[in-house]
Amino acid sequence: MQNQRPASSTKTAFYSQRNRTTLQQLVITDFQRRQGQQLNERQTERLERTLDHYIEEVYSIQGDQPLPVLNREVIKITAQDFSKYLQRQNVIQSTPQTPTQTVMSQSQSQMGGLFQDTSTRYEVIQNERQEGKVQPPPAPDFRISLDDTGPSSVDLFEQAKRARETEAQRLLTASKDAMERIDPGLNARISADDSFRFGQQQQNKATDLALTERRSQPKPLDMPLIVPPDGRELLLANNPGPRVLGDANASSVTTVPALTSPFKTNLPQDYLIRQEEVVNYKEIENNLFIYSADRDWLKNTSENRYSFTVQFDPANNGQGLYPQVSVQQKFKNIVRIELVKVILPIEGLQTVLQKNTDLSNNTNFQFNVLSYPYVSVRIPELENNNYGSDNFLDRAFGVLQYDANWYSDPGTSPSQTDSRGFTALIPKFLKCQKIYSPAPLSTLQKLTIDMLQPNGNSIALTSDTFDISNIFISPGFGRTPYNQGVSGAPEYFLIETTRYFSRFQVAVGDTMRIANFGYTNNNVSSAIQEFVQWINRQEGHLVAEIAYGTDSGITANGTNTVGYANFIAIQNKYTDPTTGATSPYSFGQGTIGNDLQTYTSTLALPRRCINLSRQTHLVFRVITREMDSVAQLRPDNM
Repeated sequence: MQNQRPASSTKTAFYSQRNRTTLQQLVITDFQRRQGQQLNERQTERLERTLDHYIEEVYSIQGDQPLPVLNREVIKITAQDFSKYLQRQNVIQSTPQTPTQTVMSQSQSQMGGLFQDTSTRYEVIQNERQEGKVQPPPAPDFRISLDDTGPSSVDLFEQAKRARETEAQRLLTASKDAMERIDPGLNARISADDSFRFGQQQQNKATDLALTERRSQPKPLDMPLIVPPDGRELLLANNPGPRVLGDANASSVTTVPALTSPFKTNLPQDYLIRQEEVVNYKEIENNLFIYSADRDWLKNTSENRYSFTVQFDPANNGQGLYPQVSVQQKFKNIVRIELVKVILPIEGLQTVLQKNTDLSNNTNFQFNVLSYPYVSVRIPELENNNYGSDNFLDRAFGVLQYDANWYSDPGTSPSQTDSRGFTALIPKFLKCQKIYSPAPLSTLQKLTIDMLQPNGNSIALTSDTFDISNIFISPGFGRTPYNQGVSGAPEYFLIETTRYFSRFQVAVGDTMRIANFGYTNNNVSSAIQEFVQWINRQEGHLVAEIAYGTDSGITANGTNTVGYANFIAIQNKYTDPTTGATSPYSFGQGTIGNDLQTYTSTLALPRRCINLSRQTHLVFRVITREMDSVAQLRPDNM
């Protein structure tokens, strides 16, 4: 409410009868002075209506201005409008003809009459078309008049000068009177300004006078100072002093002999100009590779190859089978993080069931990652400047497109295997990076990686790990050719999984790694101990075939009618192929098949396997800022 009071008081004063009368009197007085006569009743009424109109207009546009500003604006606009009105009245009074008479008179003067015969009108037009000669203006008369009848030029100049001074004084008095009537406080401010300017002029005059007097004073004569003799020269017989040695400008008062000086002799390095204390930095590019198989796939079943978390600087925890993928390096002062490429397996993401002509099922069609136009990578810790028509693109760190693919060829063509190799996806023609400016990121704790389809769903929800039910030897099954070998040294081992898997999850030629396959019973045979160490090796095992069936026997090789299986056949190692031996290896020189069946009830949990050929790889470029020590070296130390 306090802010509205000044505006309300200004409006009341502006619309008051006193203010209106003052403005009207100022305008009427000014126009009467200009015309030299009184305004008639009609002109006065017209002036009052004009003043009332512009009072409303000025306040509606500049209502927040002070009262003097509003009054000046009203007087200015009203005077302009009323001046135009008086000019129009003067024109009408000077030519009191009707519009019809005006047109007729112009026609008569220009054409010689409205009604002319054809011949006369033709002559007029021909004369108008012909270019007439323009009469040159008369030559100016440059002669000096010798008449003394008129006043001299000096008298005319003095008369014009007095007229200008009189008019200026009258305008000044009229303007001051008007301003005093409009705002009484304005006169006080004008007087204060005039007194300040007068005081400033007096001070400037005094300063100029003092400078003139100072310049006019006589300058002292330049006389050399008489240097008294240095008594220390008498005490130093071997060091007569700098003046004796030839330094004529040396002073016995300020000069200290070199023998008694507390300072050491100056070195050339002391005369070098030191560099400014500016800390310089340099940017270091670091390549970061992330492999999805390094996660804790043995115990953590919630993550898969397309969705997992990466931890940085996990203290004493090493890399390998731990709760998450970990990077030992701790990145500091990160300037930019850029996604270079993503390598994905070309695997069948869904099993499509088709019918053959004999009404049998066909599952050969492969729907893989190349069926999508692009793949989006979402990293909540690195949300980029991407914007899209849905929430998944808005929060995506990068959008990847096809760049290249490669595969191994175990047969005559890639169609003979369900494993189509790998493909590289890159952010083609896009900026897939996070820039930290002006201050870099202090450190990076973790990255949560999710690779999504264009509709926002995960690329694949199927797992790349399988729980192992048991491992059997091949001679116990009645299916050829994987039942070859003796009971003690089989050619193949069959891994039975607890759940069926798709033919695209495990294919011939894939690498399977097994972990934690063992027994809770410590009193196992030496053959079992050696077999457990071999089956859990780090390099994994190649898949020779997949099958489906039950513990009592394999029903058939390959998959069932809908493309699923639950047995993985891996090859047994041989005794020593370099010696030419072709017999399978016999673990512990015993019957490994009987031992596997004997200790079935004491198998440890969990025991799982992972398909290393179905993993994803991500490549990042991390640019960090470090201090540049080379810029801190002085030139004399190089």
